Amino acid sequence: MFKKATLATSLLLVGGLALGGTPTIDGTFDGESVWGSAVATNSNPGFSDAGTTATALYVTDDNDYVYLGAAVTGLQWWMTFGFVVDAKTGGSNSQDTWGRQIDYAFPSVGDFDAPELDIRGKCDNSWAERHVWDGTQWTGFGTDITTSEYNCSLTNGWIECRIPKSVLNMRASKQAQVEFFLTGNDNAHGLFTSVPYDTPCNTWNPSTRQTLTNTADVWFPVAVSAFSLE
Repeated sequence: MFKKATLATSLLLVGGLALGGTPTIDGTFDGESVWGSAVATNSNPGFSDAGTTATALYVTDDNDYVYLGAAVTGLQWWMTFGFVVDAKTGGSNSQDTWGRQIDYAFPSVGDFDAPELDIRGKCDNSWAERHVWDGTQWTGFGTDITTSEYNCSLTNGWIECRIPKSVLNMRASKQAQVEFFLTGNDNAHGLFTSVPYDTPCNTWNPSTRQTLTNTADVWFPVAVSAFSLE
């Protein structure tokens, strides 16, 4: 009786949470009433000469899309961003898809392996691409996804995007790994900042690549990820 009552109560709570709003992709943080709590936070400063720090990562979803958002202090127009996602089996731990001095090195534990999707964009809102690993190579270069799918606000220090669930084609467990990072506008640039935190570069032109390996684990639907119904 106790387990049944707990399950019923949890389902009622889940139903209520699932009715949260859908973020508007306009460069404005819609608040935790829409996004939910941050899935990762960071208080470690980024590369000092760049003067930027990614402080929080948000992930939510609705019937059609997964939404990713990042709060950043010291954001500059010439920088570039990335939201890297592992949502299904068979990705690629490889160099950043725009060729910066950054490697993807996602943990391979349980259902997790390597990222197969990266939203890479310019912080002046002039261009962004959705890169997808097709099993052999990264694809999606040369196709601007336009600001209907992403937006970066220098004033608000907020970057957000949405990904069609048809593109993610998630693994059966609905588990995913996500990390946000910021870098520069030159291939010689390294990791400026990330959330969750990974060690950034200490010079404009690092001689070795930094790695994205400290990911946030999320379960979809995000609204029910905090509940265990066993």
